[in-house]
Amino acid sequence: MFEDFSLAVGNLEFVAIIGPSGCGKSTLLRIINGLDAPDSGTIEIDGKPVTGPGAGRAMVFQGFDLFPWRTTLENVAFGLEMQGVDKRKRTDTARRYIHMVGLTGFEGSYPHQLSGGMQQRVGIARALAVQPSILLMDEPFGALDLQTRDLLQDELLRIWQTDRKTVLFVTHSIEEAIYLADRIIVLSPRPARIERDIGVPFARPRDEALKTSPAFLEIRREIWGLLKQEATVP
Repeated sequence: MFEDFSLAVGNLEFVAIIGPSGCGKSTLLRIINGLDAPDSGTIEIDGKPVTGPGAGRAMVFQGFDLFPWRTTLENVAFGLEMQGVDKRKRTDTARRYIHMVGLTGFEGSYPHQLSGGMQQRVGIARALAVQPSILLMDEPFGALDLQTRDLLQDELLRIWQTDRKTVLFVTHSIEEAIYLADRIIVLSPRPARIERDIGVPFARPRDEALKTSPAFLEIRREIWGLLKQEATVP
């Protein structure tokens, strides 16, 4: 699935990964998270090989993956509960991250009572609550409408500025990758290799006006050119 693949990510760096459907973007995150094992090669964090899931990593999925029988508070506290954190501490921690993602007042709501965007905020809060050093995000906004997606991009940038983590962010959206990331890794079709490692030159904080700037559009053109030249119609 991967060929001559080598990628190093710096501490607190926000790296977006983009490539054709089926090239292995999600699989790469699962391997980094220790959910899948590579057929060959190694994944290392701070010089130590990854052999399975670890407390220093947390993952946010596209499909929300919330427990329907748990409230917002209970969903956010779940990872802490699995770590054996006592109830009072995990409740306090969960409330802090619920507030951080803008869901104060919805602690007692169940997933079916929340919009898609709100459910994804719960998923982000749940991942942050275990205080990982690395946050793995697998198309977290892919199932949302365009307006909600744009709003959550800004929310994610705000949260990341407040509670800095190393982030690996898989997306199909070129604009999203440029707007959010410090670096963009463009992958080829299978067997995936790194077509281009693009540094994003824009200062932070960022705002919507950036998306129409000539420099932004030039990077978009470059990435689309790389993706288009190897694209195939299913």
